[in-house]
Amino acid sequence: MSERKQAEEITGLLAAIVASSDDAIISKNLDGIITSWNKSAERIFGYTPEESIGQNITLIIPPQRLAEESDILSRIRRGDRVDHFQTVRMRKDGGLLDVSLTISPVRDSSGRVIGASKVARDITSQKQVERALRESEQRFRVITDASPVLVWMSGTDKLCYYFNKGWLDFVGRTLEQESGNGWAENVHPEDFERCLQIYVANFDARRPFEMEYRMRHRTGQYRWILDRGVPRYAPDGTFEGYVGGCLDIHDQKEAAEKVRIADDMTRLMKAQDEERRRIARELHDCAGQTLAVLGMSLAQLVRRAEGIAPELAREGKAIEEMVQQLHREIRTTSYLLHPPLLDESGLSSALNLYVDGLAERSYVAITLDVDANVGRLPSDMELAIFRLVQECLTNIHRHSGSKTAHIRVAREGESVRTEVRDHGKGISPERLLEIQSHAAGVGIRGIRERIRQFHGEMKMESNGSGTSVIVSIPIPKEVRSADSQPLQAAV
Repeated sequence: MSERKQAEEITGLLAAIVASSDDAIISKNLDGIITSWNKSAERIFGYTPEESIGQNITLIIPPQRLAEESDILSRIRRGDRVDHFQTVRMRKDGGLLDVSLTISPVRDSSGRVIGASKVARDITSQKQVERALRESEQRFRVITDASPVLVWMSGTDKLCYYFNKGWLDFVGRTLEQESGNGWAENVHPEDFERCLQIYVANFDARRPFEMEYRMRHRTGQYRWILDRGVPRYAPDGTFEGYVGGCLDIHDQKEAAEKVRIADDMTRLMKAQDEERRRIARELHDCAGQTLAVLGMSLAQLVRRAEGIAPELAREGKAIEEMVQQLHREIRTTSYLLHPPLLDESGLSSALNLYVDGLAERSYVAITLDVDANVGRLPSDMELAIFRLVQECLTNIHRHSGSKTAHIRVAREGESVRTEVRDHGKGISPERLLEIQSHAAGVGIRGIRERIRQFHGEMKMESNGSGTSVIVSIPIPKEVRSADSQPLQAAV
């Protein structure tokens, strides 16, 4: 009696456990007929025990999944257990739900399999979360693959496991090649240690970081990129690793370097102009005056010697002429270094004097046309235009073979337009292309840098009948708004 009572207690306990379980617990025979149906099965599938017991288990199996039941019964008959089989089952209202099934064979006292017990857990919410996660990951991949940013992700072990299409296309490698520390193979050897230190130090401190380094492009060229990384956290605050994005800034870096070089060149030219001005003043004030005094002294000496030593007087006269020639050459050199008329009288006077002197020395017929409406300009702008004309005329004299040159300076709207034209042999198309691409022509590069500081533009045209250099420089607003002073007459 005590054994029977104990068995009844155990049976009652098991029945209570089955009844109170959150999982659907169902038993069936080997023909698939339902023999028990707990409360959770009623809640999950919608059928009462009266509606389900005695029915075939296919009652809750969608038509397209009936083959699963045949396979399950075959395994149960062999005494096998089916663990955590995820599938889809059907509610009474026709709705589908995701379930995880654990099915065990039921044996009689002799050990013979007589049926099966099935535990069905509703995992619809879990599956919805998984589907939402997959959809979110898919959206993330679509967005990052369409982005120009090179995206990477790493886990808590510092190893990278994701690179978007932009990254892989940039380096021309596969995800397998880049994963882990494979991406580091692309980093320029000179940048690697610095990048590694920044990455590790900030990763350990869970800090955002930013760094620039060179990464090998699929073409083999190393290009500068800007890499920003931030730590990732789960909703519960758990650290999950880092996500980062890289931008190709190579062109911007090169452009910035060109601007820096151009600025350095502009500062150098300004310093050079100041030094030329100083040397020109020294030549004019010191050497020029000394030679003038020497010339006058020699003239007096020659006059005294004419009566008492005619031969000595003739030699003195030759020396006097040499001193005068040296004086003229020093004045010319001083003027070429920095024309004093540019500061005193303006562009037109300085250009006229320079053109007259060059025409006399070079035997090139030069015409100069400076419109009266040009007026006085800022001194550094006048110097830039003067140097432009000076460089162009020097090139015409040395290289073009032209016997004529024409210069025109005029206001056009809110700019000053300067054109220098010759009728020489011209510049070959190849050489012209090199000059226009800044690959050749030191003097022309100097002109470009001078007009760049004024936001000016230069155009060169050349063919077999000559060359034209056309430069347009915007006039500063304060000069435009002021009443321009008329140019003084050329000397």
